[in-house]
Amino acid sequence: VGSRALSLRQTMSALPQYGKQLHPTETMRAVVIDRYGGPEVLRATTTPRPTPKRGQVLVRTRFIGVNPKDVIVRKGKFKVATGKKFPMIVGHDIAGEVVEAGVGADLSEGDRVFGMINDFAGRAYAEFAAVDCKQLALAPSSVELDVAAAVPLAAQTALQALRDDSRVQPGQRVLINGASGGVGVFAVQIAKILGAEVTAVCSHRNVGLVEDLGADHVIDYTSTELGSLDERFDVFFDVFGNYNFGDVSHLLTPRGTYVHTIPSARVIKDVARTFVRRKRAKLVVVRSRRSDLDWLRQRIDAGRIRVVVDRTFSLADAADAHRYLETKRARGKVVLSVD
Repeated sequence: VGSRALSLRQTMSALPQYGKQLHPTETMRAVVIDRYGGPEVLRATTTPRPTPKRGQVLVRTRFIGVNPKDVIVRKGKFKVATGKKFPMIVGHDIAGEVVEAGVGADLSEGDRVFGMINDFAGRAYAEFAAVDCKQLALAPSSVELDVAAAVPLAAQTALQALRDDSRVQPGQRVLINGASGGVGVFAVQIAKILGAEVTAVCSHRNVGLVEDLGADHVIDYTSTELGSLDERFDVFFDVFGNYNFGDVSHLLTPRGTYVHTIPSARVIKDVARTFVRRKRAKLVVVRSRRSDLDWLRQRIDAGRIRVVVDRTFSLADAADAHRYLETKRARGKVVLSVD
């Protein structure tokens, strides 16, 4: 017929307007995938609005944090866990307001909240999300919700990797590879809060940023090969994920820890074979916890943690947000705006 496919933005704008033709208690706008693949598989649609179960609240999502995990899920690299039940709503980070509380919920209607959905696929790329209260906390009062949405997955990954997996102690030396990305900007600051001497690895254009975040030393990876360093580190936090334990074990102190963020057969093998060794490989498996979100909120409100948002896209432009994130050049976090 000669018709052309609508762009994601055109599709979104062509949908019935929320609150007019659509009954707000029945449907919601969302971005879903019908198959695994590239950014083009993200499409706008309407889906049933969820109902909170026991211990859950319904959150009207205002902003959504975009994470590499969303990209990995979209590509199908977690399909053993995420399955093939389509259409699938992806995404994990949300910030918004509670509009309905289920039985046993300890959050109330009107609360401004932020958090990460503990689900392999997630359900964040939508106007509403039903979330377990334990995975949410009151949002920081000192920042807007777009900034709060950039925190949960990335900052909890950094916190759990450094405090829990690496057990960073005051005076220890920590190297952060990928210090200017979504997790990295939090890792630099959290490592300093834990009392570490921080060496940040980034490109030349981001040196000023990581210095402002508190890094004691900065290495420009475009001009320095990490494997040639003479220094030894108590923790090598490979946020960027372009090394493995064998590449960097010589940079670790006798009881040093290498922490990776991306699960793979190689990483799991390294974790298993170093389990009883003095030098260890770890894989951080982030979980959203009220206590950790509160820890982060308190330090954000106290001015001890700065949240860096690179760009904000509309929900309709989720595919463009993924394309930008996949360039690996984002400084800090990428966020989606629902409204």
